[in-house]
Amino acid sequence: ARPEVAMSQSVQNQNLDEQLTRVAERLARRYHDRTTASEVHAAVDDEAAHYDDARITQFIPVLVEHAVQERLRCRRPR
Repeated sequence: ARPEVAMSQSVQNQNLDEQLTRVAERLARRYHDRTTASEVHAAVDDEAAHYDDARITQFIPVLVEHAVQERLRCRRPR
């Protein structure tokens, strides 16, 4: 790979990681009565792993947030 392509992918991966962290924090705040923040972060990581080989990554945060939110919505408050 050309250096500029590798750099671009590295920046994209860092950006994606930051977006997924924000998704996890947002969901942890929204569903704090149903789960712990660490469980939310683990669920976000687990869901994001489904997209490890994705060539287009811009929609991954939205897809991950939707999937994890659906899981958490089904839980009863503690």
